[in-house]
Amino acid sequence: MKFEKNFVKPRVSEDIPHHDSKEMDKIGKNIVLLDDKSYSGAGIRMTTRVVKGVTEDPGDYVDLHSHEVDQIFIFLGTPENEESLEVEFVFEDEIYQIKSPITVFVPKGVRHTQKIVRGSGRYITLLKEGTYV
Repeated sequence: MKFEKNFVKPRVSEDIPHHDSKEMDKIGKNIVLLDDKSYSGAGIRMTTRVVKGVTEDPGDYVDLHSHEVDQIFIFLGTPENEESLEVEFVFEDEIYQIKSPITVFVPKGVRHTQKIVRGSGRYITLLKEGTYV
């Protein structure tokens, strides 16, 4: 069948630069839904992480960094409580306390970091590149 390769199985993410995967995995595993590794020429990297019951600040697990391409974060709560995920998002030297549901657009070249502060839900990241850059 000629379109069989279009059905892509998710996989656990490999370690990525600027991220402490061991600490991040404490809030939930990062799953790669699509990238150039799973589908040659995809031109986008899409990941998701299910977060369950974060009750205290987990500390910093992502260094302030930037990308050569735009990035999008989509933070979603649970079906029972859409506002159940609390996030600290940093752009350069500005700190934002945000709640789900919310989408964050990170322009290329802008230094940023984020961390889940409290709650349960899911977030999705889209990187306009097929590999992590």
